[in-house]
Amino acid sequence: MTEPTGNNLWTILEAIARHRGAAFAVVLVITLGAAVVSLLLPSWYQAEAFLLPPKDVSASMDQLSKLSEVVSVTGGLNLPVMVTPSDVYARILRSKRVTDRIIEKFNLKARYGTSTWADTYAEYFSHAKFGVTEEGLVFIRVEDRDPQMAADMANAIIDELNTVNQEIVSGRARRNRQFIEARLAEVKAKLDSTRSDLETFQQTHRTVDFDAQTKLAIDQAADLKVSLARVELEISMDEQTLGKDNPELIEKMKRRDAIRGQLRQLESGGNDTSYFSLPVSSIPGLKGQYELLFSRVKVTESIYNMLLEQLEQARIQEEEQSPTISVLDRARAPEIRSRPRRTMIVLIAFAISLIAALLLAATLEYLDKLRVNRPDDYKRAQYVIGAFLGWIPGIGRRTDRT
Repeated sequence: MTEPTGNNLWTILEAIARHRGAAFAVVLVITLGAAVVSLLLPSWYQAEAFLLPPKDVSASMDQLSKLSEVVSVTGGLNLPVMVTPSDVYARILRSKRVTDRIIEKFNLKARYGTSTWADTYAEYFSHAKFGVTEEGLVFIRVEDRDPQMAADMANAIIDELNTVNQEIVSGRARRNRQFIEARLAEVKAKLDSTRSDLETFQQTHRTVDFDAQTKLAIDQAADLKVSLARVELEISMDEQTLGKDNPELIEKMKRRDAIRGQLRQLESGGNDTSYFSLPVSSIPGLKGQYELLFSRVKVTESIYNMLLEQLEQARIQEEEQSPTISVLDRARAPEIRSRPRRTMIVLIAFAISLIAALLLAATLEYLDKLRVNRPDDYKRAQYVIGAFLGWIPGIGRRTDRT
């Protein structure tokens, strides 16, 4: 079984040796041609920058004081299971909002020699790549013939991402501020009304004292009302940005119902419609009315102060210009070109030339046999091959002899 294989191998080597001139010429021409082409190709340099994963601030806030932490464009988004905040940032980097600014800033239409936006986009994205590493880092890779230009573009993309992020976050803060301002006006009107009622009651009935037990019950009820107001405010804000089926919104609604249940347990006298359930059956009715008015004022004041604090935080967030992204590595001008990989080009061309030389030797060997067995077919084949490959040593001489 091994003898035919050995004979075939020697036959191939004999064919190559017989037509070594043509085979060598093919290898030399293809390899040298690839080397020359690789030297003529323009050098490209790739600059690279990395961003840390964005802080995923959830829209589910245990306290409204966390409003000041909503500094991420991904905050509050109900992302799919396999999508991370880093993926969102990578998509923003490919958005027209960022791309258009980079194209205009660096006049890329003129630099790329394109006349339409579509062609400019295609050329830009062939040189600018964005994605997420296995570790979750956002990478920005930009290549250009000028290494400094590549670095400048990569860093400008980072700056534009930060600008877009600030614009989005500022818009959210502005909507929150407007909502809180409207709610604050309502609470202020209610506070003025409850204070007026209490002052009228005090002036009419001169009631200013109550025992420690009643005060403790009122304080507990007031805390529940403040908690209820917080939850209701969060629900109102979240309903503007999240769907009604959002799990976080549903959880808040359950918390609101639980607080309402506790308040119902504190209601006085079964069907009594007063605010709080206080063990005041032994307290004169006049004093009970006073406590009711006083507690209303206290609850409203607590809500009002809370809204004032949140309004100030929303205003600060709206005007804040601090960086909203964390840069791990900014781009620097690369010292080594990224392409063309000249050595690889030459090696691949050399490998291809060896295969071509082998095929050429086999073809010439076939022609030799054809010349002996079928002279007419040989002349036709020789004419065709000589017309196209006569420049190769060995083939040209063969044609001349004919």
